[in-house]
Amino acid sequence: MLLLAMGGCRTAPPRPAFGIRLAGAQIPTELVASWLGNAEECRFKVEQVGPVYLSQHGFQNLRDGKCDIACTDRMITPREYAEFDEHGLKGYRVAFYGYGLYVHPDNPLDSLYAGHLELLFQRKLTDWRELGTPYEGPIRLVGPKKSTRGGMILMRQANIWFDKPTWEPLQSNLAIIAAVASDPFALGFADIGFDHGVRYLGLRMRRSDPPAFPSLEEIESERYGLAKVIYVYMPTDASPAAEAALDHLFSEDGREAMESTRVWAIPRARAAVEMPR
Repeated sequence: MLLLAMGGCRTAPPRPAFGIRLAGAQIPTELVASWLGNAEECRFKVEQVGPVYLSQHGFQNLRDGKCDIACTDRMITPREYAEFDEHGLKGYRVAFYGYGLYVHPDNPLDSLYAGHLELLFQRKLTDWRELGTPYEGPIRLVGPKKSTRGGMILMRQANIWFDKPTWEPLQSNLAIIAAVASDPFALGFADIGFDHGVRYLGLRMRRSDPPAFPSLEEIESERYGLAKVIYVYMPTDASPAAEAALDHLFSEDGREAMESTRVWAIPRARAAVEMPR
């Protein structure tokens, strides 16, 4: 019993601890903070440096040495990059989140012009004939609750800020997909990755563009307007805390943390961002 007790008293070595300062756009910064907060191999004490609102705030704070990592939803511009000294930057795509427009398999429409999305959700386009289809009948709009991330993005995309959503709000992605699968006149807005028994409607950012669909390649090239890539930027000679955070984001532990927040991880092999010249 004494030997067993002695064997059972061994304690695991303490996890390395790092203080890490994040700045940037609101959704990327809050997501990266949550992923680091769930790390098992390290302990991260996360500080968010304000204002946590736009990507440019992340680049400004990184330039001024006020944060370790800038968390953004877009790539750095040549003008922003020119403000950094000779030490330079490195950047990575770490994940993306996005939404799809879903229609019934029998729906003949292959794609939608992004400019019509605003009109649809403002209820200024209400019949399938108005979109150039042989369908005749009212468009049934279904989507997430207004209080969800998807609901907020949909309101911003459609430029509507009403007390009540202009679509039929449903409880979950699965409920939205089920509604579309059972109704040829439905148009659903839900997280990507639920194209079972339904199909994606392509999106054209300009009228003359070919339709873009929510594939990783289209999302990384920013041709698909209903998805956002999450980027992290840090100095080339990044701090040990920033390097540890980066390792966590590309670990299996990090991938699981991302998936728990309904975000898709990007493999490290294709993550590096080319800096402006």
